[in-house]
Amino acid sequence: MKLATTILAFAPLLLAPLVQATLLVNYSGGDAAKVLGNVELEGSELGCKITNGKAGNACFIKPEADSLTGRPSLHFKRDPYFRRAEVKSLAAGHQYQAVENKTYHIGYEFRLSAVRESLVIFQWKKWDKEIEPKQNIPLYVFFNAQNELVIEYTIPGSNGSNRSIVWTGPLDPSAATKLAFTINTANDGTGWFEFYVNGVKQTFNQAWGGTQRLQNVYLFTGPTSPKFGIYRGEKQGGDPAVFCPADFTYTGPQANATEDRIFNSWIYRVQISDGSIQEIAEAGGVGY
Repeated sequence: MKLATTILAFAPLLLAPLVQATLLVNYSGGDAAKVLGNVELEGSELGCKITNGKAGNACFIKPEADSLTGRPSLHFKRDPYFRRAEVKSLAAGHQYQAVENKTYHIGYEFRLSAVRESLVIFQWKKWDKEIEPKQNIPLYVFFNAQNELVIEYTIPGSNGSNRSIVWTGPLDPSAATKLAFTINTANDGTGWFEFYVNGVKQTFNQAWGGTQRLQNVYLFTGPTSPKFGIYRGEKQGGDPAVFCPADFTYTGPQANATEDRIFNSWIYRVQISDGSIQEIAEAGGVGY
């Protein structure tokens, strides 16, 4: 009798439907850029905004098939003197934004045409770098001079740009790659970060503990968003009169296809969840 009573007591829990967390972002190649977030294009200098669709083939973000693989994608293109082609997710005005004391799982599948030193492919970027404590880009993911992928963590304080390398590893840019980021936004010194490449959990540098979790970090010292695409690594010396047009419309020439520092990125899939890593399995290659 006692056993039957116990079973009946737990029956509502057993019969209750499983609650599915909602993907905050669920982007598939071919969707409009706005499904991923806000488009940001820049000319030769910081703040030189370019209107998407107003720079011909010199700089754009648009849905189209990857020219090599044929896969539907969001195509990011920059000629040598352009500084930025990114999409900012979880941005102001969108249905969801990141908040403090949550854990976010981000899956990101893409391919690149080429890499150069300083080319950035992902940022976990603070909206206002002047908010104290200053911390411009808590996580900065870019290529070094050896074409290795690097992650830097920005230590809060000072001028907000005190970045330290926490991970370095090889990456074949010509192959489709799946990255996964797990970011905990506790702001009391207990925040943490985990990172995967093609489903393999990575180990951070010895200087930062040498484990598979970067611990006791601050990743939310103010409103912060993930940014995807291609940033920096541009050719220097672009004429601001040409590459920083006052009306945000570029009318200059398109670079010859053989020129250095022409960058393309094809994003196939992005998923962001505040529920579980299993929910970003398709884009991040993890949680199966």
